[in-house]
Amino acid sequence: MTEQIRPDTPEVPTKLSGTAKLAVEVGPLLLFFIGLFLHGKLAPVIDGIFGVEYFDREGRELYLGLALFCPAFAIAFIYSIWKTKRAAPMLVFVAIITAVTATLTFALDSKQFTYMKPTLIYGAIAGILAAGLLSGRNFLKMIFDGAFEMPESAWRVLTVRFVIFNLMTAIANEILWRNLTANCLPDAACDGEKTWFTIKAFGFTAAYIVFVAANTPFLMKHIKDAPKAENEDA
Repeated sequence: MTEQIRPDTPEVPTKLSGTAKLAVEVGPLLLFFIGLFLHGKLAPVIDGIFGVEYFDREGRELYLGLALFCPAFAIAFIYSIWKTKRAAPMLVFVAIITAVTATLTFALDSKQFTYMKPTLIYGAIAGILAAGLLSGRNFLKMIFDGAFEMPESAWRVLTVRFVIFNLMTAIANEILWRNLTANCLPDAACDGEKTWFTIKAFGFTAAYIVFVAANTPFLMKHIKDAPKAENEDA
């Protein structure tokens, strides 16, 4: 009796549990907040551990927040890939932008690169989605990866809405950080900086939730139409 050789079964991507997903997405951000708002207490301790005089100065709140955020984000990024057996394109994209802007912030001692990070992310998303439409490819549909089906016309409308939303968010970030930090001195505490980050973390998130909620009726209508559209094509 010959032994049958079974082909290797590819690893099936899995999803993070609710708790793990929350830790991956919120954990690094929480550490940034801790560094930003508890700078006065943490900076002397961290400088003492490493024997430097870097964080314990006025105006270095953002640098301390980044120093706590970046390692946590890297760990969360690696854990997410290891656990889900895949690297989500959006996560990779955000990781690259984060690494570049954080490196430039520290290397050139300039906060502007961190301020511009949301502009780069939202602007690039708008540009990529728009370029996809112009070339006849719908990248938004690829991102959702079969989570639901809709007619192609509905995907195009939804993509245009995502382009507009991301473009407007990028513009809003540029206006906010340039105005809120306009009078901030390099070596002085800056309340506008904390205001900008709070709006970035919570305001943009709230805006995204409102955007998704506003498009829910459109999604529900066209998701129901998808099977019908497929039958007509058949």
